[in-house]
Amino acid sequence: LKMGYAMVQHIVKETKRRISLLQLPYEEEYRAQLKHLGYKEKDIVREVFLRNEWNVGSARVLHLLQEESILTASEYMLSLDSAELTQQIMNDLLETEFTLLAHIVKYAFQDNVHSQSLSNVLRESFRSLIADLKENPNVIPRNYLHAAKALLRPAELKMIKSEHLQLLLIADQDHSNLEEAIGCQQRWREEMRTADATILCGLIVELVHDKAHYIGMLKQLIDKSSPFSLKYALYMLHVGCTVVQNAEVKLLKDFIKDLFRTVVDTGLMGKLQLLLLFAREICASYSAIMGTYSVWYKQMIGEMRYGVKRDEFIRTMELLTALLPLETDLEMLQVHASIAISAPAKCNDYVLNYKQLCRAQIAQLKAPDETIVLED
Repeated sequence: LKMGYAMVQHIVKETKRRISLLQLPYEEEYRAQLKHLGYKEKDIVREVFLRNEWNVGSARVLHLLQEESILTASEYMLSLDSAELTQQIMNDLLETEFTLLAHIVKYAFQDNVHSQSLSNVLRESFRSLIADLKENPNVIPRNYLHAAKALLRPAELKMIKSEHLQLLLIADQDHSNLEEAIGCQQRWREEMRTADATILCGLIVELVHDKAHYIGMLKQLIDKSSPFSLKYALYMLHVGCTVVQNAEVKLLKDFIKDLFRTVVDTGLMGKLQLLLLFAREICASYSAIMGTYSVWYKQMIGEMRYGVKRDEFIRTMELLTALLPLETDLEMLQVHASIAISAPAKCNDYVLNYKQLCRAQIAQLKAPDETIVLED
């Protein structure tokens, strides 16, 4: 009995020591000691861990305790009563112990009252981290989505991807509206290139790997006219377009065709702005999908008379004309001014008027650069 007591004392002391230090040798020996504990001894070690403050070595010790069914990550998270501490611990797990993170996701996926609590913990943790990553795209050292995907079932992975997509697109939206977006797209593109090859970009690669899932979410937001972050929607589309399979080319083309059909059917300016934004992003990211922007514009707008009624043609030309004051990209305007648009009978004036206003907008944008200052 004395020997048993001494052994328990030793493992309690060792557990406390391992909690307080980041990396300790002889982990296999400690693991073997945990493996041979009886139920009562396991309870003692469990209580020791629960009573100790979270420290630099806690995540690793919890990983070992979970392996030996002494204490799981989800049980530990549910025992906490401080939101701040919960957040700090989740941040540690997102940086290092991906098996513990995967365990929490699995538990949160179940249907009971505790799962709901864990879902809230996960959601809040991801929300906080995404906000931090938007400020500093390398705020964490590793891409936890890439690391955790081998540990999760497809349905669990899809759930956390949906959560992340919503956080990037909907939570804390940048205050860009559609009116500004047409004029901001080029600047956003340059700004977001600074995120390339960062942890944030790595997460986005994982999120848009399933393009049907991402495009499906975009379609839902567009159909419901829900506000979302255009800056991140366009960047995620750009990242998604860098590696494209054949089936995904059709998916992206159909997405744009459907959006064009929505413009024609509804006559809504907002839908036209989205159509042009997404088409420009796809063409700029990877021209093999739909061709260059001028090729796409010729097929979609230049030849639209063959797929729309006369009144729909007129309405679409009126929308394009009304949008011109917001256009600031000379390259795009040059395309619009130069590509021929076939018009139905008695509709040529709409096209001529549009072209004339395109050229006027180009001249106006060039004017400040070409002003000659006369010296006295």
